[in-house]
Amino acid sequence: MYPQILGISGSPIKNSNTDRLVQAVLAASGLKAEFVKLSRINVRPCIACLGCKEDNICKVQDDFPELAEKVRRANALVVGGYCPYGSVDAFTKAFLERLFSQRHQHGLNRGKLAAVVTTGIGRGAPGVAEANAQIAHALKMEGMEVLGQLQAVGNPACLVCGFGETCCMSALPWVFGEDTAVTPEKFCRVEDQEVWI
Repeated sequence: MYPQILGISGSPIKNSNTDRLVQAVLAASGLKAEFVKLSRINVRPCIACLGCKEDNICKVQDDFPELAEKVRRANALVVGGYCPYGSVDAFTKAFLERLFSQRHQHGLNRGKLAAVVTTGIGRGAPGVAEANAQIAHALKMEGMEVLGQLQAVGNPACLVCGFGETCCMSALPWVFGEDTAVTPEKFCRVEDQEVWI
């Protein structure tokens, strides 16, 4: 009933590079898997109430308890995030914070296997490695064994917002230099690149 390996994506973009890379890792595992897109459910940040200290059950009323049960029953996790503003995204961060409820007294996630996936606007931009390290660190703090960490180039939102070529705050000059024209070759698909560790 429950997956052997659980894939979690913090990217809110529909069918994002992060989603597809997490799903590729799940498929490559050959195990019974389930994919969860955090932006499609409601997982708020930890509120540090310590209501979980006696029974390892978070008392915040949202969708985390159902997800927590899947995490507890899975043998392995693939956690994928992206890096707006040079660090891990809010959806992934909230999920990682809520794992705190499973730590008390029993360390329910100790010994689980994990892999980390991160994407970012890349092309030399900072943040992808930092977000990757942040996710891996949080999983290790839960007692998980991080077997692999993958990083890939994603796409700046400025490529699709409609104002990327003219906006004074556009990321396009930062990523592509003086050439701010939105052209097909500027878009990156995870399937067309070598991911790196």
